[in-house]
Amino acid sequence: MWSYYGNKNRIAKHYPKPIYDTIIEPFSGSAWYSVLNRNKNIILNEKYDVVYNIWNWLINDCDSNTILNNSDFYEGEDIKTKSLRKEHLDLIGFCINRASVAPCSIVQKWSCQSKDKPNWASTTSFQLKRIAKLLPEIKHWKTNFGDYKDLPNIEATWFIDPPYQVGGEFYKESNIDYEELAEWCKSRKGQVIVCENDNANWLPFEPLLEFAGVRRRTTEVMWTNKRVSNQIKLL
Repeated sequence: MWSYYGNKNRIAKHYPKPIYDTIIEPFSGSAWYSVLNRNKNIILNEKYDVVYNIWNWLINDCDSNTILNNSDFYEGEDIKTKSLRKEHLDLIGFCINRASVAPCSIVQKWSCQSKDKPNWASTTSFQLKRIAKLLPEIKHWKTNFGDYKDLPNIEATWFIDPPYQVGGEFYKESNIDYEELAEWCKSRKGQVIVCENDNANWLPFEPLLEFAGVRRRTTEVMWTNKRVSNQIKLL
């Protein structure tokens, strides 16, 4: 729902559609696959306490006006001067610095793209207004704090987007035994969709699409237990 390192904002729509009414994201991050399918019964699991607390606040305690009333920021501004809840500041902290692994406090120049107001963080404002618009539609979601291995094995669409084998070390919670994770993924009941990039070898991944990342072009790969047409796309 917000900018985050490795988020699926641009590519979530290219993954297979969910075939169950319940979607579980064991590594929720900013949960773009769930956002795309937000009318489903969504269960977000997260081990990084900052991200978990943001989701818990958005779903259970926040309203759209709270977001809209704090959506204007300017280059160089320190958001910590705002008298807001920590979860709110952390959400803004992700929005002001694209694709970061942790919240920031100083508004970055990249988000100021308005010709009429060159110091106004227009990109940050856009993200926050989008969150405010979507917020009423995610109030039925559930959150869980903890390790993916503790989730009950129920029949659902499992969208599994872990810290990647190469590059995932930048996350705050990135200690993954990939051999163990592979067996866990294969044991899930229902539809299983696993995300990775083409450097990974812990499952027999197949190409999904090629796209331009922040620093380079990359190939996104996928493993699923439900066979789908597998023609690589360019983005």
